[in-house]
Amino acid sequence: MNCPHCQKELPKEYSAMWCPFCGQDLSPQKPPQDAPPFKINWWVFFVALLLPPFLTLLTAMSNLSPNQSVSPFIALIGGLVGGIVCGVMLGYQGSRNLFVRIILSLVMSVVMVAVCIVLCFFGCTVGGYQFLM
Repeated sequence: MNCPHCQKELPKEYSAMWCPFCGQDLSPQKPPQDAPPFKINWWVFFVALLLPPFLTLLTAMSNLSPNQSVSPFIALIGGLVGGIVCGVMLGYQGSRNLFVRIILSLVMSVVMVAVCIVLCFFGCTVGGYQFLM
């Protein structure tokens, strides 16, 4: 066995905690608390981003209910869920540290929820939805 610091060969069955040549600690080092790498599945990302606006567009174009209250409901709930999914995927891509991943996921979720809801309301508008009070 060699010393990991000075690379000199240690005597056979050497059991001390310090290297006799360089004096460095020989105890096993704990690996840093890094999470495994995360690879984004882009198909899932774009489905989560674009499915709520597409459903909003379809419900706005159809006459499912007389007051058309389905389209804004899909826009808000679908935009919220789709934005959170996209934000978490982007946040986990940004770092290997678990704490940083959580913070990035929260920040990116807020941004992506706003983007997805804006896309959903654009789908409502293109579909001809008219907000009546």
